[in-house]
Amino acid sequence: AVDYMAENNICPIGNTLDFFNRKWIFCILSNIFRGMKHFSEFKKANPEISNHILSETLKYMEENDLINKTTIEDSSRIQTEYSLTEKGLKTNKIIFEITSYYFNELNYAGYNDNEKSEILAEYQKAFNIE
Repeated sequence: AVDYMAENNICPIGNTLDFFNRKWIFCILSNIFRGMKHFSEFKKANPEISNHILSETLKYMEENDLINKTTIEDSSRIQTEYSLTEKGLKTNKIIFEITSYYFNELNYAGYNDNEKSEILAEYQKAFNIE
């Protein structure tokens, strides 16, 4: 059997991690899956991120077809909303598995088994995991 990936110097995992090379991408995707749409909501959910980095990350995500940016103008102001593209929606299983790994293997916050089950069930629903 020919190992096409080795032959072409391709590592699917390495290449995928390169694509998702910014620390906040998965957090923002998770936020959108869980109903957030606005810059201010992402900022509130991820207080450690600077406005500049959040802005750059959103721009990268839009340029790489993970999210759509929609500008809504009403009489008093302009509002920007972000939504998942088809490509963005396909990250649901990756993000759920990372989330699940956190709660089941790392659990830095010290949740008990009932709390972990409850939280993971909410994520499973939000990420549309069967």
